[in-house]
Amino acid sequence: MRKPEDVVDAMIAACNARDIESALACFDEDVFYHNVPLEPVTGHAGVRAVLEPFLGAAQEVDWVVHKSVSNGVDCVMNERTDRFLMPKGWAEMPVMGVFEVKDGKISAWRDYFDLAAAKPLLEG
Repeated sequence: MRKPEDVVDAMIAACNARDIESALACFDEDVFYHNVPLEPVTGHAGVRAVLEPFLGAAQEVDWVVHKSVSNGVDCVMNERTDRFLMPKGWAEMPVMGVFEVKDGKISAWRDYFDLAAAKPLLEG
């Protein structure tokens, strides 16, 4: 079985490649996903509904992991800068992510960020 940090790294790599199917393969079918300033979603359909518009609208995606820690069992936390190349240029936002991994799949994902920093992404 893959280590929790390897599962999270694979999901981030898939998002950086704008490969939604490979990203979804890293998640449990019943995943709980919460961008904390916004409403949470569940399941692959919920994750797709949140990620696909950003991955699809961006010309490039570059989620830079600055620090990552894992308990080696079921939890990974990382400090990131999520970068999206939009038509008007790069939009960036600092993010703190918490991932719970069960049976080799991400079962819960919570990202904490300042909603004002996400405004350029939401505006395109």
